[in-house]
Amino acid sequence: MKEQKHIVFIPGWGMRGTIWSPLAEKLKTSFSVYYVEWDGVETMADYKQKAVQLVEENGLSSFIAIGWSLGALIALELANSFPEKIDRLVLISGTSRFIKGDGYDAGWERRVVERMKRQLVRNRKQTLSSFFASLFCEEEQEKALDFEHYFHNSDDQVLLVGLDYLMTADVRFDLRNIASPLLLVHGEKDAICPPAASRYIAEQTRENAILKFLPKTGHVPFLTKTDECARLIETFAGGKG
Repeated sequence: MKEQKHIVFIPGWGMRGTIWSPLAEKLKTSFSVYYVEWDGVETMADYKQKAVQLVEENGLSSFIAIGWSLGALIALELANSFPEKIDRLVLISGTSRFIKGDGYDAGWERRVVERMKRQLVRNRKQTLSSFFASLFCEEEQEKALDFEHYFHNSDDQVLLVGLDYLMTADVRFDLRNIASPLLLVHGEKDAICPPAASRYIAEQTRENAILKFLPKTGHVPFLTKTDECARLIETFAGGKG
């Protein structure tokens, strides 16, 4: 019997690993799945370390890294640091740099993220409500998903460190070194990470990348287009190796 392949799911800013549950349920028959969690994050370096810790504790010699949003940045960091362990790489709503600058326009203005940090401290509930609403595009507004259920509701400091990471992380110059086959899945109406961010990654990684844009889709295609995402991943990564 062939050994089952492993998937390491890496969530986005402030989210628990269980945000992946609907997609993971569709993939569990073909893969063993693991969730990275952000509990206890105190510094920007802790984000990558949380992923490394999960891989080491479970003795994963090779795995498929699936990262969403902030998690895509962590997945790219892993691919650069441990290329021998990454069997395949899947980035959903991904980016290699969240902030605009240095001739790079596929991101947010730094001042907008700085303002979000201030607003988070002043009015957490309203700030998060606006953020959750922005995860959907107009055509997805009828989706009734309780993001509070998937969100870390403990220390604001974890969220602030996450925003600092998003303003600092820049893995653009490592993209050309990625040897793993790469699948990029991005909603055409993503208001958080613009589709141009995935297009940029595809251009830099050249023949290694498969780029799939999903129409009428926002920032969470693995929740709003779960079946399609599962099919793309199954086709790309196979099941039991």
